[in-house]
Order: sequence, then structure tokens, then C-alpha cells
Amino acid sequence: MDIKDIRSFMECYEARSINKAAKALFITPQGLGKILDRLEHELQIKLFDRTKQGLVPTEAGVFFYEKGLKLLAENQELEQGLESLRKKNDIFNVGYSCGLIRMLPMKKIEQFQGAIGKTELVLEEGSNPDIKQKLVDGQLEVALVIGRVAATGFIEKEIDSKSMCAVVPKGHKFFGLESLKIMDLRGEHLISLNEKYQSYANLINSCEREGFYPDIRIKTMEAAMIYEFVQEGYGIGIDVDIHNKDMIAKDIKLIPIVDGIPWNVYVAYPKEKEHDKNLQQFSEILIK
Repeated sequence: MDIKDIRSFMECYEARSINKAAKALFITPQGLGKILDRLEHELQIKLFDRTKQGLVPTEAGVFFYEKGLKLLAENQELEQGLESLRKKNDIFNVGYSCGLIRMLPMKKIEQFQGAIGKTELVLEEGSNPDIKQKLVDGQLEVALVIGRVAATGFIEKEIDSKSMCAVVPKGHKFFGLESLKIMDLRGEHLISLNEKYQSYANLINSCEREGFYPDIRIKTMEAAMIYEFVQEGYGIGIDVDIHNKDMIAKDIKLIPIVDGIPWNVYVAYPKEKEHDKNLQQFSEILIK
């Protein structure tokens, strides 16, 4: 039974006229009549009574229409599902936690896109928990995340580890120190990235571990704003030591917090994709 014949029947049923249905289907009434004849012959039952007033569905016609609605819906779902799978084979989805775009330099991204040919590279940024969940749910081929993925069946490789640091302005009592401890932050006005960033969670967890809640006065989505607010005297910042030292103003100092939770960066992907060519290219070009 041809799905196109079923669609033609459905149009006839709803229009109650071969001429109107043929016009909607962009075929001739004679051609549509032959389709109905073929369908009735195949089903071995009459679907319409043809009258001067138009088409009148038989009991079989009503039954076939009701079942046809479900059949067409299932067919549409099937086609959409297959199309999604076809597109998935032509797309390489990379997720990265907020702040990790620095791990994917644009020159290397362009080099990787050239290496995978017609496969489209899609980059997605999100909170650390969201990116991990999307990887687990199969929506990503590979992800750059902070901390381990709490799921089995994944390969995780630590590719970097950075210390939590205090961003201190010249003149502050901490400026002459070479290191700090979490307890030193107690009572200080702090400036941090917001909840989308793992560095925020690391700060909260580090302080709570020491028995206090940090006094975060400003939360931002841009690391650069931390340094601006520090320069303007709003407090001391909390950031990860991933910046080019030449880009940091001379009147600002990054001081490592020795007992703060570190920023451990992992590349993670499903074990079943370990030998995927695109994934191997990703590791060779972007993760070195």
C-alpha cells in the first residue's frame, strides 16, 4: 500500500469531492479516480459511494480514514526520526562549559573544520552541569568540562588544571602576599563569575568547607569585568589563572588560593566512540 495513495484518499475524504481533492493534490480528477480505484481494489472493499452530490464515505471509508490518520502521523514521525539521524551523521557536536572557550582557539577550530570536511562542526556553550548532562544524553559527541562526568561508559582525560586565585588591587592588604588560604577570604567583599560558571560553585564549596559563606557582592558573566570592578575598588575578585599575564594591569595581582578547589578540565566522550575518526581529529588538533 503506497503512502501517497493513502494521502490521496484522505484528501478525498475531507473534500468530499474528487475535483476539489485533485486540485489540492495538483493532479487531474481522472488520475485521482484511478488512485481510488486502485486502493479499493487492493483493499478489496469500497471506500466511497460516488453520487451527484460528491463522495460519500462508506463504513469502510470512515474506518480507513480514522486508521489512516494514525498511520500518517506515525509515518511522519518515522521520516522525521530518520532525517534527524541522517543529519546527526553530518554534524559533530562539541559542548564546552562556560569559560572553556579559551581551550578552543579559533585557528584550531578552523583547522578542525577543514579536517572533517563536509561534516558540520557545532559548538555549544553551557553551564558545567548542563553540558555534562547533554553528553550523557547523547546530544554531544565530545565535551570539555570541569571535573569528572558522573556516569559510566565515558572516557575522561584531564587536559589541564588551574588554581583558584584572588584578584587583588594594589594597596590591598593581600597585595604583597604570594599565596592565600580560603579562610583569608572571610569578611572580604568578593567579585565572581555567576552561577553558570564552575568557578562560582568551586568558590562556594571551598568556603562552605571551611565553615563560612562568601560575601559575594558582584556576580558577572564576563571574566574581564572582574578585573574592572577590582580596579574600581568594589572588592577583590575570584578567578582562575588562565589569562595572559601581559594582559593583566600592573596594579592588579593574581594570588593563588592554595586550598581552593582547583579548576580541573577534562575532555570526555562516550567509550563507544573512541575510534571515531572525527573524534580522533578533534583530539589531535584541538586537545594537545
